[in-house]
Amino acid sequence: MVTSLLYVLALNIYVYFKQEYLMMSNASDFAVQKQHQQYSIVEYIGYNGGGTCGYCHKEEANPTNIGMWARSLSVSHYNELLDRGIRRSGKYLYKPMIANTCCPQYTIRLDVNSFRLSRAQKKVLRRMNDFLQKDVRPNERQKITEYNVVKKKTERSTISSNSQVKRVQDNEEKIPLELRKKGRKKKVLRQERAFQKMRDKGINIMEAQRIRREKEESRRRTLNSFIITYSPETFKHKLEVRLVDVNSSQFYETFQESFKLYEKYQTTVHHNASCNRNGYRVFLADSPLFSDEKGGSKSMALGSYHQQYYLDGRLIAVGVVDVLPRCLSAKYLYYDPDYEFLTLGTYTALREIAFTQELAKERPQLHYYYMGFYIHSCQKMRYKKCFRPSDLLCDRSFTWVPLEKCLEMMERYGERIEAFAPDAPVAENCPIESVRCLYKMNILSYQILLNLPDFKETETFMEEYARIVGPVAREMLLYRN
Repeated sequence: MVTSLLYVLALNIYVYFKQEYLMMSNASDFAVQKQHQQYSIVEYIGYNGGGTCGYCHKEEANPTNIGMWARSLSVSHYNELLDRGIRRSGKYLYKPMIANTCCPQYTIRLDVNSFRLSRAQKKVLRRMNDFLQKDVRPNERQKITEYNVVKKKTERSTISSNSQVKRVQDNEEKIPLELRKKGRKKKVLRQERAFQKMRDKGINIMEAQRIRREKEESRRRTLNSFIITYSPETFKHKLEVRLVDVNSSQFYETFQESFKLYEKYQTTVHHNASCNRNGYRVFLADSPLFSDEKGGSKSMALGSYHQQYYLDGRLIAVGVVDVLPRCLSAKYLYYDPDYEFLTLGTYTALREIAFTQELAKERPQLHYYYMGFYIHSCQKMRYKKCFRPSDLLCDRSFTWVPLEKCLEMMERYGERIEAFAPDAPVAENCPIESVRCLYKMNILSYQILLNLPDFKETETFMEEYARIVGPVAREMLLYRN
């Protein structure tokens, strides 16, 4: 998710580029006219950040991200940028600098084809279903009772454990090592006896284990099995999930309603009283994305959407997502704090995973769910590691590494890890002379641009741009004036 700091930054950049907008629009018009082809056009901004961190609220002396402004951006190119640690906030593209920021941010993704529900996630789904079917709500008296029971148990166990600690410490050395290991061996011995019985009966152990795993898998409930269909005869509440294209008339018809919900969420949850319609539009409504997918036979187009959750006709949550060639990228969520008891953050994430699973049926290559950034030191972000199996992006090789391995490295070496895959080769970059530029309505390589008599290079960011963006810099247009 995007921090409030980036929200302010994006708004400021929007105001700064108001005058540039007309010039960029002309460049975009030129691109469209040329063989009716639309181009990805970006303008490099450079280092940004500093000030107060949006996660730990500490003061940051150094720039914390590198930014670009996107006039237009194809879904394919944005997918490539995501895989180099670059995300968008409105039309502002940014890449966190792990070496500088106090709260290192790592791109995290989930393969929805391998997703397995945890016990806690099943509980969230059941709570929602109980509410929809039976209007079951949290019982404050029950909460208090449960708290008192837990408190008494904790007090008893503390008193008991304090008196036992010394006994254990005094007696531990008197217990033979073999006896201490005995408890750990019991499970292994039981397993070994079971294997021996199978051998005596001529049963193939490997095959028996495979069959058992398949049976357990068949009994495992899928995410889709928890998403129930509304029945007016038996349900107390009706939940509707609507997918709205940000460029559609339906989006503009619901704009005010969505903004009011966002305003309530920001003021209540984040205590941000400076919300306004323009800021909301820049942050969550404006999108530079366009679809460059070949063929129009798919049921829905790739691009930017708002997933709106209506409860009994009332908007209670909105998930802002980008549907890309290889993934669904979750950008932001805001919800009605009155329904916090439904754990809407987790519930909507599960619905987005289910949605990605449906998309994968039509587009098999689209089977990843990107959850933004994982921040190990931020307690509010740690919930993302509960969606498994997930991967984190190595910031040097831009290869994906299993989350479990990354967590082990962070626990051992600290959370600032610039290479989760230290043995992998460094990621490919774009040669600076091959960077594709847009200059005075002409498309040309940087090498040719340097030889133009009316162009004088005064900037020093080209190598940095080529390194950050990578091979896709050969295809996108870097706006130069």
